[in-house]
Amino acid sequence: MDGRGQGVGRRALVAGAALGATGLAAAPARAAGSTAGKAGVARVYGSGGHTVVAQPLANGDGSNPLVQVRDVNRAGQVLGMIDAGEGAAPRWPSAIWADGRVTVLPSPVEGAADCGATRLNDRGQAAGYYTVAGREHATLWTGGVPRVLDIGTVYSRAYALNNAGQVAVRGYDQPSGETATWNTVCLVDGDDGDTVTTVEALSGKGLAAVAVNDRGEVLVATSVPQGGPHGAFLWRDGAVVTDFAGVTGLQGVAGLDVCGDVVGDFNAFDGGPDPRVFRWSGGALGTVSGPGGGSAWVSDPAIHRALNDSGDFVGVTSTSAGNRPFLWSAGTLTDIGTLGGRLAYPVGVNDARQVTGVSQRTDGSYGAFLWRSGELIDLTPPPGFDGIAVDAITEQGDVLGSASTTGSAGVYFRFTVL
Repeated sequence: MDGRGQGVGRRALVAGAALGATGLAAAPARAAGSTAGKAGVARVYGSGGHTVVAQPLANGDGSNPLVQVRDVNRAGQVLGMIDAGEGAAPRWPSAIWADGRVTVLPSPVEGAADCGATRLNDRGQAAGYYTVAGREHATLWTGGVPRVLDIGTVYSRAYALNNAGQVAVRGYDQPSGETATWNTVCLVDGDDGDTVTTVEALSGKGLAAVAVNDRGEVLVATSVPQGGPHGAFLWRDGAVVTDFAGVTGLQGVAGLDVCGDVVGDFNAFDGGPDPRVFRWSGGALGTVSGPGGGSAWVSDPAIHRALNDSGDFVGVTSTSAGNRPFLWSAGTLTDIGTLGGRLAYPVGVNDARQVTGVSQRTDGSYGAFLWRSGELIDLTPPPGFDGIAVDAITEQGDVLGSASTTGSAGVYFRFTVL
């Protein structure tokens, strides 16, 4: 699902989690912790006038529960990680939940300190990195088998993956690579590891891969060493297709879709509302303000998928009533609303224009919501839990998130609202 919204953030609202999606090597059974509802049996309960089925992201016997959600693919497979236990290397291996079964992605080497897949495509390939002796190495898993992607730099990590098996890899040669001008981004053919194409930097700026779509277009954010976000560009076939560095006061880029559309934020400094959303589509640059001409933004770390593959996007607008989520579709901006409080934000949108997110209630507490067909549904936690957080929405309209009790770690579920 990436090219979708992988934000280069400008502000954080209320804490959210990550995304998730697939893998293929069986994990050793490890019991869930002593949190409420640890078994793998689905819970059925009522919420917001609907019946909700909460399926734990664990094996059917409750073992190997996911302890994080990182990505999800179109089939609804979820990528996260499990706790392998004290003394395990790595301690937190990447894991995939699919059809009630948890699997793990093995490290390319024994004794890796860290091994994290963060992106998944619809072919079941996962991309990320492993760490050994303090060095990160970009890695691609195909059919559960890992392969290191060597792009010729000392450090590297895979940041984006498309359905053609192309991987956007960021590399650098010293630990201070986050601010080094010689940061590089390469597009690696995952099916032919010898095909590596370097994305050339603009004026020596640092680079960070944000997304890659199925046309092989890479959305790259640029920055000045020791400085903040500077610009962005869209790269394809060895050349810059569009340079967004000319967008006045660019604050961040949040998404790339299958058609090459891009959304992000900017400050115009023209006396109008700031920030505003910019949308690049079909070779034209447009801008979007919030309802009533207010401020609006999409490149927020809390928003994990801002742009779907139909060109619709979600964001946050600031009004006199507080911060509210919105959906933009075909030129129409819809105020999604809140669960009664002043603060709310979207987490993601799917191709059916269904949105999930988090909202403050009238009493000041926070809850999750699912918005579909104009209805804002209050998604409450299953019985036995008193808190809920959301991480993603699937193409099937299910919500991925966690439920928790005070003082305990969350239990991750797939929530199906009937």
